[in-house]
Amino acid sequence: EGGRYIDPPSSRGDDDNDNNHTINHQRSWMKYAARIAAPVFPLTLFLLAILFAILPWRKRGPTFAITSLTIGAPFYDVTFRDGFVGDVLTSTVRPLQDLASTVFFVPLGLGLGAWWGREFYTLDAASVPLERSWMLHTVVLPACTLSPLWWRFLQNLRQCYDAKQRWPYLGNALKYLLAAEVAVFGLFDPSVKQSPLWRTCFFGATIYQVWWDVFMDWGLLERNPTFGSYPGASRWPYCLRSRRLYRRKWVYPIIFGINLCLRFVGMVTLIPPVYLSRSTGLIVNTYNNPDFQLFVGSLAASAEIFRRTIWALLRLEWEVIKTSNKGDSENEVKGMTSNDSDGVGNLSEEDGMQPMSIASSGMVGRDGRRRSPPWPFAAEKSFSFASLSDMSHLDDIQILSELCVWATVFSGIALVAAAHREVL
Repeated sequence: EGGRYIDPPSSRGDDDNDNNHTINHQRSWMKYAARIAAPVFPLTLFLLAILFAILPWRKRGPTFAITSLTIGAPFYDVTFRDGFVGDVLTSTVRPLQDLASTVFFVPLGLGLGAWWGREFYTLDAASVPLERSWMLHTVVLPACTLSPLWWRFLQNLRQCYDAKQRWPYLGNALKYLLAAEVAVFGLFDPSVKQSPLWRTCFFGATIYQVWWDVFMDWGLLERNPTFGSYPGASRWPYCLRSRRLYRRKWVYPIIFGINLCLRFVGMVTLIPPVYLSRSTGLIVNTYNNPDFQLFVGSLAASAEIFRRTIWALLRLEWEVIKTSNKGDSENEVKGMTSNDSDGVGNLSEEDGMQPMSIASSGMVGRDGRRRSPPWPFAAEKSFSFASLSDMSHLDDIQILSELCVWATVFSGIALVAAAHREVL
């Protein structure tokens, strides 16, 4: 063969067969292990997350008990704690949607069944049953969007019934009603987002939320006592409230600016990132740009949680100020009526938590007394706002009937939007 070295055919063939058999055996074993690990790892992580969220129950139980009081509205009295929890839950819409998708994808067999099947092995193919789930995209995800708003809405109706005052509780309920209206039409009919009417409602609902934050939840502004009192006086009718707990004034405008910008971002998080197409039965991105869907959508959810965090700083501060004003006023009255020789009134301990109150800086003065509501409701003196707000002359049946109308309007919005998309 021209001096070339040739291995004996029998010896070389045996070695190649052994090597090929070893390589094929290793590949077969790795492929089998990969098919087992693919569904097991995410399922294990999901189950561990659930266990850590529940156990130890001695520490986690009170959290679930407190949350159940918010979810059970309007069957329980609403305290500041319950209302605060309800506000926080309205900022967790996008995490709730992701959690619902995970529940459908991993434990219930939609994703696992695809992974275990031979015809589906890739991650994209495994998500096909999830994408075609009518229950998830038509019932569960809309429920995740509307439920926190519905719970907070019912809390305000319960406060209105207990206080027998329309304002400010129905005004606060209107805030969640408008947010639900914008979200539900954007959810069931994403093409409506191109409509000028929807954009106007989106902008109006967001501005109303910002106004409520400034005047009602934070009591950030109060009437300027020097406004119009003499020539050259301040031309602004409102100024930063005089009683503050944070020593730096610049904290308030910074929080206001961040809250103003992120309020619009927070409204976007109410709309799920994908929806089930009525014509094709497939998943379609809510936003046309996939990059916006991937990056901005995730950042928007994080931004909303950050906004709620800084919102809570001023919300808690204003509640402390209102509580201290009320306590000072009550102590003054007790001191004046006390029969003790030292002239010091007896302080009684509070039995449980007090009902949640909503009042702006224009409604609670430094002495703890209620004043006229903020603009625009106190624009004209001839307008008897207090008489319209008072429900004490109505019996329980009349009050419940009026509140049922509000609840019907809220629930009717979702039904109208669903019927418009022909999903019912």
